[in-house]
Amino acid sequence: MKVKHFYSLIVLCTAVPMAYSQVGINTPTPHATLDVVASTNPNVTDGILPPRVSKQQLAEKESGIYGSDQTGAIVYITDATAPSGSIPSIARVGSIHNTGYHYFTGWQWVPFSVNLYNSDGILSENRVVTQDANTLAFTSTSVNGFSVDGTTLSVDASNHRIGFGTSSPETKFHVVSTTPGANRYNLIDATTGASQYGIMALRNTSALASGNYSLLGFTNNGPSAGGANWVLGSIRTGATLTNGTEEDFYIGNSIGGILNEKMRINPITGNIGIGTTAATNRLHINSNNPVRLEGLQPSSGSTGTLTVNNKGVVQLQNSSSISAVRGTGSAIITLNNTLTNTVISTKNFDNLNELTGNTFTPVSTGLYKIDFIINYPQRTVDEDNGDGYLGYSKISLNGVQQSFTSTKVTVPEASGTPSFVTCTNSTVLKMSAGEILSFQALSFGSTADSSNITAPFAINVIRID
Repeated sequence: MKVKHFYSLIVLCTAVPMAYSQVGINTPTPHATLDVVASTNPNVTDGILPPRVSKQQLAEKESGIYGSDQTGAIVYITDATAPSGSIPSIARVGSIHNTGYHYFTGWQWVPFSVNLYNSDGILSENRVVTQDANTLAFTSTSVNGFSVDGTTLSVDASNHRIGFGTSSPETKFHVVSTTPGANRYNLIDATTGASQYGIMALRNTSALASGNYSLLGFTNNGPSAGGANWVLGSIRTGATLTNGTEEDFYIGNSIGGILNEKMRINPITGNIGIGTTAATNRLHINSNNPVRLEGLQPSSGSTGTLTVNNKGVVQLQNSSSISAVRGTGSAIITLNNTLTNTVISTKNFDNLNELTGNTFTPVSTGLYKIDFIINYPQRTVDEDNGDGYLGYSKISLNGVQQSFTSTKVTVPEASGTPSFVTCTNSTVLKMSAGEILSFQALSFGSTADSSNITAPFAINVIRID
């Protein structure tokens, strides 16, 4: 039976090609040069078996036995162990690295499909890898263990670092910009240029609205899950995109999953706010006892005083900015018991030009310390009936008396010459800007109407708050 069947097959293979140039197995109508149709008999093993050889066997073939006439020949490699011994065709098996189907190119035996683990290749079209619940992991011990387009992305698996723009990162995250021209990216290793931009950008692409965050987080030995303990980035302040003017720089920390703002910087004014979202000054702090300066050293030059105005703004007051006045002159009293206005003959200093004539007009509202000092002259016994007189010093604000002081001017000693008796009027007044402070002298019990009294005086005014 076997001989009969083999003879029938020989007749079929020799007769059919002569008539149709096509051979069919299990089909009377072949549709190709060789058409093998699967058997419907469940006891028949289907399939086509090409020659099964080892890499060793192919390497042992006589040199030149495979040539261009064998291009396209197919074999199945059963063993890819490196050949040894007499191997005249070793060049033909250089691309055999694994078992499986191989074909002859006219020069070498190569696998039907390129294996990326032992051969380079080119994608013929886009490919998508769908992992579903499966994982994809890479293990390496090389410095440039994984890379994309040279230095675009490089993973240093040996030192556990990632480089962008470099294949030898020096830190855990190392960015190098090699962009030439006018732009300079100024995070790490930036090239020279006229404009500056950040290399790495974090962008929130949600709907434009006030309150959106784009933040970078930091945690030091914090929770193993959830958000970072500290964050910095930008916070949206409006819904209009105008080149970054609608977002403040933000620093905050997270407690229990809730952000707590600590500081923000306005992009337009550059004002820094701590404890406030609307800084009105370059540094605006809203807190109880907001500033502490420790270890201050005395200045070697002219010193001033730090003061805080009624809006909480810290200012420096020194000899050129403090309201301070000193004026001197003489009050000429011609009538007894009559107020006499002083006349300023000399201004020793007047920092803010507030003393005019015999009046002081503050430029700023505040608390002022005022001293009005008059030196009344002693007079002979025949001028004041032998018992002297009283000298007065009066300070008025807007024409209303604020402070009134007197002193007894005695007669000179019998054997001495006349001297002066000082009448000092010192007070503290709260004055508003533009109010008028005036100074007057008065004598009582004298004979000023017959002999004028010339009393030198000094006016001192300084703002203390």
